[in-house]
Amino acid sequence: MWMPVQIEPGLFRSNTAYDSPSRWWDMNLIRWQSGHMRPLGGWVRLTATPLTGAIRKIHPWRDNSNTKFALIGTDTNLYTDSGGLYVDVTPATFSAPGGTGGLADGYGTGLYGAEDYGDPRETASVIYQPFTFWSFGNWGEDVILTASTDGRLFYYDASAPTTAPTLIATAPTGCNSVMVTGERHVLAIGVNSGGGTPRRIAWSSREDYTDWNFASTTNTAGFLDLPATTPVTRGVKVRDGILVFSNSEVFLVEWAGTGLGYGQRRISETALMHPESVATFDGKAVWLSRGGFQIYDGGFIRDVACPILEDILAEIDPVIGTYQVHASASGIYPEVMFWWAEAGESAANRYAIWNYAENTWAWGDLSRTAMCPAGVGEYPLAGDSLGNLYEHENGWTDAGAPRASAGLIWLESGALELAPGNRMLDIKQAMFSTGHGYGAVTATFYTKITPEGAERTFGPYSPRADGYTDTRVTGRAARLRLAATADEDWSVGNMRLDVVPGTGR
Repeated sequence: MWMPVQIEPGLFRSNTAYDSPSRWWDMNLIRWQSGHMRPLGGWVRLTATPLTGAIRKIHPWRDNSNTKFALIGTDTNLYTDSGGLYVDVTPATFSAPGGTGGLADGYGTGLYGAEDYGDPRETASVIYQPFTFWSFGNWGEDVILTASTDGRLFYYDASAPTTAPTLIATAPTGCNSVMVTGERHVLAIGVNSGGGTPRRIAWSSREDYTDWNFASTTNTAGFLDLPATTPVTRGVKVRDGILVFSNSEVFLVEWAGTGLGYGQRRISETALMHPESVATFDGKAVWLSRGGFQIYDGGFIRDVACPILEDILAEIDPVIGTYQVHASASGIYPEVMFWWAEAGESAANRYAIWNYAENTWAWGDLSRTAMCPAGVGEYPLAGDSLGNLYEHENGWTDAGAPRASAGLIWLESGALELAPGNRMLDIKQAMFSTGHGYGAVTATFYTKITPEGAERTFGPYSPRADGYTDTRVTGRAARLRLAATADEDWSVGNMRLDVVPGTGR
């Protein structure tokens, strides 16, 4: 008897695979699109020689002649993409995010009980500076930038692309981040200088990034101390204005008019994993907080339900995991990707994808330390801890290396609800609606006789030319694994199985 296999799109996890019936339980490099599954696109390496330091921020834009530019901030250096040649343009005396200082080994470092009391730590190196990051804002075709470790504002002139950015000597120092507002003010966030505090935001006069004279009555420069309980770290543009995040709250900052400057209102409490854990799309902002995923949309913040949240939070390394969290929209698909370092890892090696159009989730393994969406360019860009820069969703391989034959693209279900009660069942054939990429996927079945019994493996099975997949599967409870066998595009939609009662109970 041919039975439809109804598995809801998206990942869902509850205790074990057999406690998650008719859901997808685990996966790697798979996404859902219009209700069917397909592989994530591959990536092409852009850097022939790795940059120095892990890539932490990628800022692409186009100049007035429509030429593509990018600034890439690593742990130690700033690079410009000059026609595919990556030139070091780090300003002299600049303190980059992975410089000296930060979270060094010593008392309190590592997991509790990892070392005997009184023993020195195994190493004395800097693990990673907590919550340090780059920020960039476009001033027309040029860029104003800083890093939270340096706090000074610099100006990058696109007309001299291989020249290091110059210091804006009149700007505040001790800044956590910088951005350019829609009203053409340079907005410095967390200005801990000149009588300011880490809760202060300050802005230059309109159309003049060098004028920061707050006492003048003829300019529009000013500052505002936010009523935050913790330092403010980062701002992002949304449809209603600018969201400014502290370590514990989020504020909406809006232009009130000439003579009034910017005003603020506290929107909600939130505890960001990291200032880079915020992504924006369609005038909205979504982020991973210590309590889960949240989104700002139309003046309000709401929680984003995530059926794999508990597993994500459990995976994040308890020592440096939050320092590695970052997020980005895709720019090609209606998706946001979140990245984190799982326990024992020193760099972000795991990701989750939220498809906000269809409200599905996916996850997998992939090491990336920074990402930016497509839009300026045709593809999203991402970097890794080795200093490599990639163009994602380009082709179907891992920078030329096979992914399918390496077993990297797969999807496993929870229990398939096929047989009532305690009946044994036999699966004689399977029929998969592949849409395209026929023959690029195999099916493997796992069965159990009892919930705690050993799992038996049947397959992998390859589909026949007529679309049928011959199988010989026996068990009481079954689940399914689909795996890619070719580095190409494919899709799987509806599935049906030829199930007959087996012998025994």
